[in-house]
Amino acid sequence: MPISQRLRAAGLFVLAAGLGTGCDLGTKTWAAGALAEGPQAIAAPWLSLQLAYNRGTAFSVFPKLGDALPMMAVLALLISVGVAIYLWRHRPDAPTSIALGSIVAGALGNGYDRAFRHAPGGGTGVIDFVSVRLPGGYLWPTFNVADVLLVVGVASLFVLSVRRSHATPQTSTA
Repeated sequence: MPISQRLRAAGLFVLAAGLGTGCDLGTKTWAAGALAEGPQAIAAPWLSLQLAYNRGTAFSVFPKLGDALPMMAVLALLISVGVAIYLWRHRPDAPTSIALGSIVAGALGNGYDRAFRHAPGGGTGVIDFVSVRLPGGYLWPTFNVADVLLVVGVASLFVLSVRRSHATPQTSTA
């Protein structure tokens, strides 16, 4: 791969990771102040902004990590470094670089919160603030921009992978 393509892929990755992390941390800082007085309805009853501190994993699968919470921050950093190494060694195309940057942005944003964001009652926690109520009254777990970046990044990698597998001509072994 020519150096210009390598630099383009790295630049897109850094841009996606930097902008995504900045947007995530900025919206969380905004939410901590603006939503401290209570939730704000956006499209009642389906969508509201409501401040919550998640002391567990994504979507509160494991709701209380306690002393293991900082380890999740270290894991996020290790994953981010691993993705950057992968990017440098494999030099993916632009869409893959952006998808990887989105994943790293989500990991760094939530990792930062797990390590440094003070939560009420002591300890740290990830700020979640987007609340969605689905038809039938089901309440989706509250989430944040980092969660969206992670989901979109992983989904994009999946779609890109499927597209590539269908674009590659299959050879017959007969």
